[in-house]
Amino acid sequence: MSASLAGFGLGGAIAALVSALLLKQYLPSYFSEKGKNLATKEDIAAITREVEAVRHEYSTLVEELRAKHQLRMAALDRRLQAHQEAFTYWRKLVAGPEESDAAVLECQAWWEQNCVYLEPTVRHAFVVAYSNARTRNEFVQMHADSRLIIDAWQKVMEFQEILFAAVQLPAMSEVEVKEIQRKITAMSGG
Repeated sequence: MSASLAGFGLGGAIAALVSALLLKQYLPSYFSEKGKNLATKEDIAAITREVEAVRHEYSTLVEELRAKHQLRMAALDRRLQAHQEAFTYWRKLVAGPEESDAAVLECQAWWEQNCVYLEPTVRHAFVVAYSNARTRNEFVQMHADSRLIIDAWQKVMEFQEILFAAVQLPAMSEVEVKEIQRKITAMSGG
């Protein structure tokens, strides 16, 4: 029995030694690799969360910009129309003193219904114009100093330049002009 134990003991000792060497070499590198893999998975999860947060933030920003752009485009025609109407009402102010008081009242009523469509500088200039038209009329009726009358009239007249500067449209490019000319030529049969 002792011989079989000795045989087992030497074989077992060799097996234990081989196992110990394998475990000593393999086990630390195995756990090290497992730790790296776990850390990598955690890093990937964190990076994925960051990417998704940025993607969501970008998507939200794009949607806000798209909505704002759609609102601008929807209001563009109305804004141009309001500026044209403001010009028409201003023309009534400068048409002549006999219509001026009625024109001032029309301007006030129109402004109350349309001022939000005007560019800020035009909005202010329109009020200045119709207010000074009224003031000028009062100065004329009171036979006030001519400098006061002229100053009020100049403020009325400044509106036109402010309006035109605010609604100035970009010039057409050469390509656009040629395309229009081509279409006109094609339509006229020449």
